[in-house]
Amino acid sequence: MRMSTDLTGMAAPATRRRLRPFLASLLAGLMLVGCGAPQAGPLAAGPWQGSSMVVRPDANLGDSMAAQLLVGRYALDHGEVTIAAEQFGRALEADPGNLDLRLQLLALQIASGGFEEALANARLLAEGEVEADEAYVLLTLDAARRNAFDEAFAQLGRVRSRSLAGVIAPVLEAWLRFATGAADQALTRLEEADRQDGFRRLRVFHRGLMQAMAGRGEEARTTIGELLAQEEEPAPLRVVLSLAALEQAAGNEAAAGVLLERQRDLTGDSFALEQARAGLEAGAPIPLPVTTPQEGMADALLGLAAALYDQRIGGQGLIYARLATFLTPDAGDLQVLLGRIALTQASPERAVEALERVADTSPFSWQARLLRAEALRELGRKEEAARLLQRMSKEQPERVDALVALGDMNRADEQYAEAEKAYAEALARRGAPQRLDWRILYVHGITLERSGRWDEAEKAFLTALELQPDQPLVLNYLGYSWVDQGRHLDRAKEMLHLAVDLRPQDGYIVDSLGWAYFRLGEYELAVEHLERAVELQPGDPVINDHLGDAYWRVGRTREARFQWQRALTLEPEQGEIAAIEQKLRDGLSKDGADRG
Repeated sequence: MRMSTDLTGMAAPATRRRLRPFLASLLAGLMLVGCGAPQAGPLAAGPWQGSSMVVRPDANLGDSMAAQLLVGRYALDHGEVTIAAEQFGRALEADPGNLDLRLQLLALQIASGGFEEALANARLLAEGEVEADEAYVLLTLDAARRNAFDEAFAQLGRVRSRSLAGVIAPVLEAWLRFATGAADQALTRLEEADRQDGFRRLRVFHRGLMQAMAGRGEEARTTIGELLAQEEEPAPLRVVLSLAALEQAAGNEAAAGVLLERQRDLTGDSFALEQARAGLEAGAPIPLPVTTPQEGMADALLGLAAALYDQRIGGQGLIYARLATFLTPDAGDLQVLLGRIALTQASPERAVEALERVADTSPFSWQARLLRAEALRELGRKEEAARLLQRMSKEQPERVDALVALGDMNRADEQYAEAEKAYAEALARRGAPQRLDWRILYVHGITLERSGRWDEAEKAFLTALELQPDQPLVLNYLGYSWVDQGRHLDRAKEMLHLAVDLRPQDGYIVDSLGWAYFRLGEYELAVEHLERAVELQPGDPVINDHLGDAYWRVGRTREARFQWQRALTLEPEQGEIAAIEQKLRDGLSKDGADRG
């Protein structure tokens, strides 16, 4: 989820070239595994794919099948999955034998949560003996929910092993076996399904859950403990809470406390971990996140959905997240994931709807409220979002995430003074900065720089680098700033070289290094790096402008004018247009004054 930490989208235009490399790095982890590139699914391709037509829902297109598909595509492009499902359903009425369209409709029905319609459609597809894996998964879940396990096994057996659903099918099958009392068979099934599909850790986790539910606490502790052995990165929350629950149940409260504290240190702030720690100290039992086979199946689907979301395949992720809600509609972590997906699909209304379903007692309630503030802002309800974040910051005066989110929101609107205040308060709450505080120092430095307080900004960036010496985002921002000011050029060049070594495919960082060479008068090297930057990020006006300058200095004047002209077509900042137009008329000065 962006969680108001994606600086690319929230930066002022004047600083975007320094911020583009930044990706949200403090996301609470739902992921258990990574996932290779899955095959295309119902939301990845379909009858609308490749259409260049733009049709508004209120356009008068009549009632033809093509009209319904176009309106459905428009709705889908704008995050209105429910409306898209309605339109595709009307299109199918005109051609009920169209299996491709029926498959697309099923995907949309599941994605919108229309399970009654989806079940009816899935049954029709099942009767047709077609390759409809999501239909068979839905029918499997429906049978499992009714404890009709023979029917569930039969439907699951129709899922193709090499399909996306087939990746998770062994875990679903294992939970079905567990539900019938065949715990040993279930555990064996998970051990057998050990393909190199990136889901081994998920299967290990579920093996541990089954062992715990079967009363094999020691085995479960060993199994799940393997997932946390020698971990130097934050572990998935469900894994941590499961092991903490098992340690507590075994009478090892101290070990459970150490585990929770270590993970909190690795994540920085985690409301769920703090809740669990407070409960542990009060003698309240930490619950296992999965207590029934149906919840186990939902958790497996959640793992797949989160993997797809992490791989930026949000459409497919939405389908599997919705399938999980078919079994556990009130699970807080599922609703949070649905909120994240909705935000990435530019559908803040759906995000708010999902996030408001998270109960206040859920371990994920804090995370849901932070995301809801972001969704409210995207809906244009910034004042409401700000009030929510301010209330949260007062509710938990030892936490900083609500303040940081408030700062991010104000910075996105170029309200740098307000953003700076929020970041400053967050840093004051933290006291002596710790390793993970580099990010707060970084964004604080950005707002100070944008407010004209460079000396303070420089200090913030340098402190961030003391905490994370090889942080490419800070190296890039500070190095570029020095280059832009014509200061510390040799040191800036070293910093930018290191940033490029760390992120060689990042066009914005490569541009910073090329510009440093330009400022130093090393024009041939500048051309080399700036050409590479344009290859990596061809649509950025600043990088194209920089390359034009470098071309001019090495005598490639025709190519320079081409790059400047191209920069003008890429919507540069308003204040840069006149300078580029002057260069197109007059070129660069002969004395190199443009080097700063």
